[in-house]
Amino acid sequence: MHGTDWRHAAVGVRARGRLVVAGPRGFTLVELLVVIAIIGTLVGLLLPAVQSARESARRSTCGNNLKQIGLALANYESANKAFPAAFSFFSSSAGEPCWGWATFILPYMEQNQIFDGLDPKNRKLSTLYVASPTATDQQLLQTSISTYRCPSDTTDKLNTLKKFNSTSFGSDHFPLATSNYVGSAGGVLPPQNADDTGGLFSGAFDAKSSTPGYGPNGIQMKSITDGVSKTLAAGERGSFNLSAVWAGVGNNRYYDNHNIARTLGRPYFGINYDSDIVGGPENQGKGYGSSHPGGIQVVFCDGAVRFLPDTVTTTNIAVMANRNDKKVFDLP
Repeated sequence: MHGTDWRHAAVGVRARGRLVVAGPRGFTLVELLVVIAIIGTLVGLLLPAVQSARESARRSTCGNNLKQIGLALANYESANKAFPAAFSFFSSSAGEPCWGWATFILPYMEQNQIFDGLDPKNRKLSTLYVASPTATDQQLLQTSISTYRCPSDTTDKLNTLKKFNSTSFGSDHFPLATSNYVGSAGGVLPPQNADDTGGLFSGAFDAKSSTPGYGPNGIQMKSITDGVSKTLAAGERGSFNLSAVWAGVGNNRYYDNHNIARTLGRPYFGINYDSDIVGGPENQGKGYGSSHPGGIQVVFCDGAVRFLPDTVTTTNIAVMANRNDKKVFDLP
């Protein structure tokens, strides 16, 4: 403004011989409605972008979880000259809960306190997972481990999800801590007992049933003849497919969705499989799935994490899951 302009604006102006003081003018109703409409439009444009950014961050965290799992599996293999067993059982009869692969790798994920407290080298899961556990054992089995949880998943910390006439885990004692990652069981057949269905994980019998031990090891690296970069190690399972638990399996023989399926995934049921549509609710918790739009994240035996679109066929998932079928499938 020029030197006198500010005084003119502050004092007022002469209009037909009288002084009119300038003051603030309010919004008209039309102007207010226009402003509200503009703000609403901007929020509508911004909200999807915010949600997308949040999901991108959650997906990144989930991918990092799988990287940590892949690294832990590699370190376990380096120390023991084999990957961990899918689960370690001590009786040929059915019905015995037993430690799973996600428990065996706890020391390689900086979870020594939980591992030492559970003491799977000297105690069976079936002696801890009982109707009247000690407070300490129950607390350990219900400990939520962040590396085993996908932040996009909505399952509670304790997995009580179930379908069909099943219970949430083996016998109906108490719920265990949720996991969103299951090991690759290989082919379409259920890997009961020590059956090897071609995947990275299969059950193993511990001959020293009186002293559980660390459990026998599982698959050796040399048996992954299709290549570690072509063979699945583990993948996601979310609430729609009943998620998982990290402690182990509820039964070493039956592949119901509350037994072996609680820690292993089968390619036969694809991604985000809806068993209710085909009339098989007992199969809801046997495959893979996630809350990420369009598919799941998986980790291969070389530690590489990839996004697996839900358009990939069960046949191709089975090819990636099988370690020695002389077939490979390259993701686009």
